[in-house]
Amino acid sequence: MNYYDELLSKLDELMDNKHYKEAEKLIDDELSMAYVPKDIESKLKEYKDEVKVYTFRSRSLNEEQIEEYLFNDPEHQLRAVIELDKRNLRDLIDLCDKYLRSNGFINAKVLLIDSLIRQQIDHRFVYINNDDRYEFNPKDVKKADEAEGYLSAINCLQEYYLKEPSKLLLAEQLLNKEALLALPFNLSYEDGIKIAEKIENYIDEAFKVGE
Repeated sequence: MNYYDELLSKLDELMDNKHYKEAEKLIDDELSMAYVPKDIESKLKEYKDEVKVYTFRSRSLNEEQIEEYLFNDPEHQLRAVIELDKRNLRDLIDLCDKYLRSNGFINAKVLLIDSLIRQQIDHRFVYINNDDRYEFNPKDVKKADEAEGYLSAINCLQEYYLKEPSKLLLAEQLLNKEALLALPFNLSYEDGIKIAEKIENYIDEAFKVGE
């Protein structure tokens, strides 16, 4: 194993163990050298981008930063919502309400709604989804994965993919997304059956193309 093989192996080890600061220093030290082979330089820059993503996601935010991120681009919104999920949302009702009324990223908004439901927040929120306006109280809404429609869908998918665990895993991921995007409403039994059929058709067609 030559010097650069050892270097990349060391970086892999640091990244796997979440030692991002140490990895970043090693990358910067190497990139500052007078000569770095082009292929290694390219690889080091890829590692540096990876470090930035991980540190961005893992860094704790204060309330001022959370609010700033919520009204930024989709990636920042998702980062803020992930941080909010760790907080006691009863202390942040006004901020949550302000964000749900905004023209924010829908995927981030439904994740926040999911957090509000899981924390059983007792407050009437207004949720803007494109041109639609909804009012809901999280304590009156079931968790997405406890709704009747979700349960009917998961039963259908488990039966359909009984002997195909990899397809079942994919189907469950797609169902989770559908259930979250339906919030603040819960899927009905009939919704669940229709969604299960749609997912089955989608996955079966996708695997046919790959054959």
